[in-house]
This record gives sequence, structure tokens and C-alpha cells, in this order.
Amino acid sequence: MAQKSKVLVVGGTGYIGKFIVNASAKAGHPTFVLVRENSLSHPHKSNLIQSFKSSGVTFLYVSTIIIFKQVK
Repeated sequence: MAQKSKVLVVGGTGYIGKFIVNASAKAGHPTFVLVRENSLSHPHKSNLIQSFKSSGVTFLYVSTIIIFKQVK
């Protein structure tokens, strides 16, 4: 049997992303979600992350460092 594709979702705790993460996990794909570290302090997103973790989803946390470059 062929190995299932790995899926990386950016914005997986957003309105559309949460449905994509859920469908990917239910289909048995190894699913990874890129989320900001401060998402854990948001009550709704924190609950969503916990429910995804119980489905076997792996989370990759990033800090929110933004670098602006002036465009001329």
C-alpha cells in the first residue's frame, strides 16, 4: 500500500484552514499545521489546537517576527 502524502497547512486555525486540517487528518494523511505561538493564548484557537492534537495533527510553532523592507 502506498504511503499517504504529508500535508502542511499554513493558517490551519483560520476559518477555511480548520476544515482542511480536519479533512486531511480524517483521511489519514500525516498533517502538519504552522501556527503562531500567540495562538495558544486565544481561547477559541487554543481549543481548536487541542482537538487537532487529539486527532494526531503535528503543530509547528513560529514567532511573529515581521521584517519590513522599504520598497522604492
